[in-house]
Amino acid sequence: MKNKFRQFSPAKDFLLESIKLNKVKSLALFVFCSILFITGIIVACKNGPVNPDNIFGYALKQGTLVIITSSFFTRLLSMLLIMLLLLLFSLNKFLFPLGLLLLSYRSYLLSLNLCFMIIIYGFSGAILSLFIVLPCHLFCLLALMLFYIILIRTRRDFCDFGGFRFPRQKFYITIGFFITLVVISLLESILLAIFSANVILII
Repeated sequence: MKNKFRQFSPAKDFLLESIKLNKVKSLALFVFCSILFITGIIVACKNGPVNPDNIFGYALKQGTLVIITSSFFTRLLSMLLIMLLLLLFSLNKFLFPLGLLLLSYRSYLLSLNLCFMIIIYGFSGAILSLFIVLPCHLFCLLALMLFYIILIRTRRDFCDFGGFRFPRQKFYITIGFFITLVVISLLESILLAIFSANVILII
């Protein structure tokens, strides 16, 4: 019975194979996210924020620990919502542009708000943004892109091979990526607390 179903390669090979099978979509995600990321930088540098409330985040004044904890769960809720939308968009090949738009817009918001943080908070904002916030959010964005590509691949495999294991496998993939995002977000929150951040970015 087991031989009737497709046997997946180890995680790394499966990941690379998923990208190769969807190389056009993978390239589109990378290119559009890169373009929107650069666009966010240009817009922020050209216009600049009127006040700190323009930032998608929490300004830290009083009750820092409480705010950091609250922002952590808010960030996870945002991530979960995006994952659910990507899961929905992966169900039909014609919905791919919606997932592309969602991830590209998130890339735009990331660069836009990072630049706002640097403009408003100066040197301290630049250090926190470039060495803590940017790497963590880029890893999250990359994880979401890979998650979307793998979901598209599992839909393709299901159409090619059928069987009951694919819906169950999609569930495990979703849980695995969500745990990855939790770890990254937790690490970011801990680092921001240690270095006494002025603002926590929430997108």
